[in-house]
Amino acid sequence: DGDQSVNIVLSADGFEDVAVGVVNADNDGGPSIDVSSSSGDASDGCPTPVEAEVEEEEEEVEEVAPACVVGFGSVVESSGSTVMSEGGSSDSFTFALASQPGSSVVVSVVSSDLSEASVSTSSLTFSPSNWDVPQSVTVTGVNDGLGDGDQSVNIVLSADGFEDVLVGATNIDNE
Repeated sequence: DGDQSVNIVLSADGFEDVAVGVVNADNDGGPSIDVSSSSGDASDGCPTPVEAEVEEEEEEVEEVAPACVVGFGSVVESSGSTVMSEGGSSDSFTFALASQPGSSVVVSVVSSDLSEASVSTSSLTFSPSNWDVPQSVTVTGVNDGLGDGDQSVNIVLSADGFEDVLVGATNIDNE
């Protein structure tokens, strides 16, 4: 069905609504989500507020500008999640940048809990020519010898100048 755009609206009593633009990228083979600036302006990643007046029953209403959303890539998880086991099974996801960089970008890949999960690579490198080619990360469950139940762990993707991207993973307990 192609890429689908939606707005996530955040609201609280006493405050104006904030709309966050999200694009669910169609990949015809599994889930993928890109989160990026709603404005389409790549200058600083934040949209420029646009005010529009709309007349409804003699009342003026200001359109709320979309919020600045920080995200620098897209993640596609196999089967829609990342699940492995303490028995040593693995699962994987892919990551690609959301926009073309001016120079190479090195993305650090780290498990938030090395006693539960290890990753196949410590970094991914994207250039202006391969920025949109997904690169794979394999996550392997680590046996901790404890009957501690299934454990959640984050795989943290980070690059200078960007907010971290967290990929949630579950390590299934085998004790």
